[in-house]
Parts: sequence; structure tokens; C-alpha cells
Amino acid sequence: MRSNVLVTGGGGRLGRALSQVGGPGVRGLSSRELDITDPAAVRSALDRLRPAVVINAAALSRVQDSDTAPERARAVNAEAPGDIARACAERGLPLIQISTDYVFGAETLRPWRESDPVSPVNSYGRLKAEGERNVLSANDRACIARVAWLFGDGEDFIATLLRGDTETVRVADDQIGSPTPIVPLAERLLALAGRLGAGEATPRMLHIAGSPPVSRADWVAAAFEALHRAGRQTPALVRVPMAEFGGTVRRPHYSALDCSLAAELFGGEIDWRIAAARPELFAERVLSA
Repeated sequence: MRSNVLVTGGGGRLGRALSQVGGPGVRGLSSRELDITDPAAVRSALDRLRPAVVINAAALSRVQDSDTAPERARAVNAEAPGDIARACAERGLPLIQISTDYVFGAETLRPWRESDPVSPVNSYGRLKAEGERNVLSANDRACIARVAWLFGDGEDFIATLLRGDTETVRVADDQIGSPTPIVPLAERLLALAGRLGAGEATPRMLHIAGSPPVSRADWVAAAFEALHRAGRQTPALVRVPMAEFGGTVRRPHYSALDCSLAAELFGGEIDWRIAAARPELFAERVLSA
């Protein structure tokens, strides 16, 4: 079933990775090609392309946009996923809805499991959680795939730090999450699409992200160390608390995901440390557009 997957949000980072990994069997539609907030356009695309599985990777993913453009954020992140799910259900199609670790934010001492109640601490997380509920209620063949901290495409947090013209970079030492190499993630999502398309029993919620949990600063430090070994110069890393960055948007201190269920399905965890040790993944434009 990997030969017939439609990806909405095909012009985004994850959408491009899915197309690169899946090859001609994956059809990605950018926001210019398909406005997911237009129900008629969504149904027309499904009828025209006749996919076996749909992956909705479209999102307004900048966290602050949910506060500065709340109507647009609600339309894209909460309402459109439900409409896509209904359109897929009408045609008997399975759907993978891409969600986020930011649906969590309460205090915890362990990685978040799929069965844990959501606890978002900002508008972005609340809208994504609403989108999850809308999808699950509209399509009984839908699966929510929560992902986090994507890297390895030259457009990630670490690559951005490296492009800065500064001798030092400040990185939060008290923000814990699940860095996720984007190509292994795309491979796993397409494997999930294959399971759904084949009608195999599949959980309705899956955490697909890197392991083990790590602070943002330690993640950056691991990548910088690999870059140093490869002879590349990096800025000095300064560890600071999240509070030093200020800003109006609250972000979770601990949003690491427990991915043991996905590990059972797909034969092991995605170890972010293996990818972080590859300096070439932090070059610009690693993935072709």
C-alpha cells in the first residue's frame, strides 16, 4: 500500500520527507495545490487521485501562530483534520493524522503514553488535541501519529543554530523531549500506512518519535560533538533555563513520548543518537524539495 499514499501538506518538512522516502508511490500536495480548509477541494482531490491511504501532514506548526492567527490556526489544526477524516470515511479510506508532543504539558516523571490524558499548556497544543478528537470521532479507520522535534533535513533547530552568525548559542537545559530523525520517521509512517491500507489491526493512537528522552541542550551537545569530530566548527553551547527566553507562549518542560508501542509494531525504537552522530544531516537542504 506504500504505492498509493496521498500526503496533504506535501510542501512541508515532513511531507517532503515522505515523498522522498516513498518515491513515486507517494503523492504530496502542497498548501498551494490543496487548501485543506476547503472541504470541496479535499473531496475533489480524493476522488481525482483515488489514494489507498491519506496522511494529513498539513499544519500551522509555528507555535506562536496559534495566538497571533487564532482563526486560521483553528481552521487548519482543529477543524480541517476532522473534515478530512469525514471525507476519507465516506470513501472507506484510512487516515493518518500527524499530531504533536505539545498535546502534553502537565508535570510528569516519565514519558507520555498514548493512554495518558492530554494536558496542553498553550493554544497550539489545545488546537492539535482538538484536531485529534475530531479525527477519531469522524473515521474509525484513522490513526493519530504524534511526532516531535524533527531533525535531519537541514531545516531543524540544530541546523538553524549552525547558520547563525554568533559565537555562542543559548539552549534550554530544562526542556525535555524526543528528538526524531525525519527519514526514519517517514519510513515508519509509510509502514503504518501500509498496515492501515492492508486492513491490519492497528492502534488508533501511536507515538512515533526518537528515544531516549533528552534535554534540548544535551541533544544539541551530542550533535555538536559529532560535528567537532568531523572537523566542523560550532558555536559555544550555553545552557540556560527556558525562562530566560521569555516570550508570550508557554511551552511544556517535559513532552517526551513513550514510543514502546510503535517499537513493538515496527521492530525497535528510533534512537535519535545514531542520527545525531551523522554531521551531514545538519547541512542545508539535505532533503530535496
